[in-house]
Amino acid sequence: MTDYIYSRVSTKEQNTQSQANELLELYPNAIVFEEKKSAKAMVDRPVFQELLATVKADDRIIVRELSRIGRNTKQVLELFEELEAKKVAVHIKEMDLDSTTATGKMVLTVMASVSQMERELLLERQRAGIEEAKQAGKYKGKQQSIKTIKACDEAINLITKMGYSKMKAAKASGISIATLYRYLSAENITI
Repeated sequence: MTDYIYSRVSTKEQNTQSQANELLELYPNAIVFEEKKSAKAMVDRPVFQELLATVKADDRIIVRELSRIGRNTKQVLELFEELEAKKVAVHIKEMDLDSTTATGKMVLTVMASVSQMERELLLERQRAGIEEAKQAGKYKGKQQSIKTIKACDEAINLITKMGYSKMKAAKASGISIATLYRYLSAENITI
């Protein structure tokens, strides 16, 4: 029997290490799989897919919370059925839940639907907040990163000082032409 810790965060700015360290204290011999990827679709998470290909009968996957596996009730329940068929257990630390028991299966079903509901409510609140901000004229959309702003400024410099075309300047700066045009429009720059 081998224990595998699956530690996942949704964005590249977040850190998986705190989840892994917390679980390693309880399972010091576990093998850790860490991933920085959204939970939207399990098939789009290569590290998770690698873990699923690695586990075999009598192994155990350990996660801090159910949402680390997924938030889609149907996908989560299908995954647990597949793992049960392979005789692979899942332990969810925050609920002290074992997927191989009757109680664990029942609680898992309820918690998977609650997790999906939380995600849907979050998206509803986000959409409502964006709509409210738009109506108030305060919504600016996704803000560009400092890296993108610097690249756009570099492209503008190439255009104005070196005579590059916008397309050539964008490519040389490592951004798309659409990103450059959005930046120029947002900053009211005409070149």
